[in-house]
Amino acid sequence: MRKLRLQVLMVTLALLALPVLALAAGGGVVRIGSQPLANLDPHFANSISDIMLLEQVYHHLTFIDAGNQAVPDLAATWDSPDGKVWTFHLKKGVKFNTGKEVTAADVVFSFDRMRDPQVGAPTVSLYANIATVEALSPATVRFTLKEPNPEFAADAGDYHSAIIPAGSKDPAKERVGSGPFMIAAYMPEDRVVLKKNPHFSEKDAAGKALPYLDEVQMIFSPDMGGQVEALRGGELDFLGGLTTEFAGTIEKDPATKVLKNSSNMHWIIHLRSDQGHVAADNRVRQAMKLATDHQAIIDAVRPGLAVPGNGFTPVGPAYDSYYLDKKPVPDLAKAKELLAAAGFANGLAIDLVAQNQLDVIPIATVWKEQMAKIGITVNIQVVPSDLYYGEGENSWLKCAFGITDWGSRATPVTYFKLAYTSDGPWNGSHWADPEFDALTRQVDSEMDPAKRAQLYHRLQTILIERGPVIAAYFEMAVAGINAKLEGVELPSDWARTRFWNVRFTK
Repeated sequence: MRKLRLQVLMVTLALLALPVLALAAGGGVVRIGSQPLANLDPHFANSISDIMLLEQVYHHLTFIDAGNQAVPDLAATWDSPDGKVWTFHLKKGVKFNTGKEVTAADVVFSFDRMRDPQVGAPTVSLYANIATVEALSPATVRFTLKEPNPEFAADAGDYHSAIIPAGSKDPAKERVGSGPFMIAAYMPEDRVVLKKNPHFSEKDAAGKALPYLDEVQMIFSPDMGGQVEALRGGELDFLGGLTTEFAGTIEKDPATKVLKNSSNMHWIIHLRSDQGHVAADNRVRQAMKLATDHQAIIDAVRPGLAVPGNGFTPVGPAYDSYYLDKKPVPDLAKAKELLAAAGFANGLAIDLVAQNQLDVIPIATVWKEQMAKIGITVNIQVVPSDLYYGEGENSWLKCAFGITDWGSRATPVTYFKLAYTSDGPWNGSHWADPEFDALTRQVDSEMDPAKRAQLYHRLQTILIERGPVIAAYFEMAVAGINAKLEGVELPSDWARTRFWNVRFTK
């Protein structure tokens, strides 16, 4: 608490004065508790903080709302006669923070960049099904897909799919978006300050200009406990990813309140499965799975705010018919038997990299105790989130065992293409399975809903039987806010919370 108070106080005189001036003008400043940013290029966003930032600064063609449905964002309407050709009609008068109007050419440039292997964004596989993107007019864009995709409108709303100006050379430095806010100052060790985009022209239902707020600040701190106290003390106005304990504390305080929503947000323990790693042997992976007690993890870390799902896939109950309802059942005797058959009758030791945020360290601690019951010694290595999502040997894409946060996606196949297929850009487990790859391609283009659900069930079965991950649990989206803040709508992926029409009550 003391450390965070000092961080809030020790800023430049100009920054300190901004909230006072803004409040006097009737707009106000929202201060968000956050981890440090990992990447300022929206097409390469990979952390909760990155996502929270880009949702204030950029438009997408569509946006995934609180009900997990694609709704208009930059695109006013869209249509497709066959699931293969999709036409999006853009809103008129939308401008970047430079004053330039957003046109179809910017959309074409953005999607071409996101699917360009030379650029190497994580969206290359997500949008590999796009054959062509064409500007039919300044306000009309046509996508022609290689194979039909009934859910392409939702895919177009993936959080990475920010629309940037055509010809952008370095989006991380240029930082040009068409959202209601623009980056005014960035201090990597302290905060990022967002000011109004002077060219933002959207209005509310009463015709009042948006955004209501004058400014948004994301204040960096790895200390969740300190952030909770800062929220209660009026030094922060929004804090997402609350644990059960912290949510209870905030609910009891009349100065704050808690928002909740159903979600497919989850924490993945990945088991690196390529040659040269112990988890390359599926018997080791299965032993770890059978020794994992998901409900015990929930009871210790997030009681009342999470469910086990089927334990070993990124597809949770929120996906209804796509979800394979198969509860994981621990079996320590079978786990020990498999471990011995794999050559580890006397046990083994592993290093588990845990980023220092939210539920990660508690999950790691409980899982360590569970693995000890079958002779696996888990050494927990705690690293800052920005290093975990960086390039070093302890990064999420290189470490042998790590815990990674995944937000909600509109469709489950997005997870598969990003992290479970052999060419997935975020395949931190380095797992490769030809059958899984083929079925992922098939489910992505299957137009029949019943057949699509069957394919999803088969894909989940493969992950349960021989996949490379343990999903600790699927959590509710939970955030604490200043009780005087109104208009906050918490999406399934709370990191995508937008402050476009948020304001303070008097």
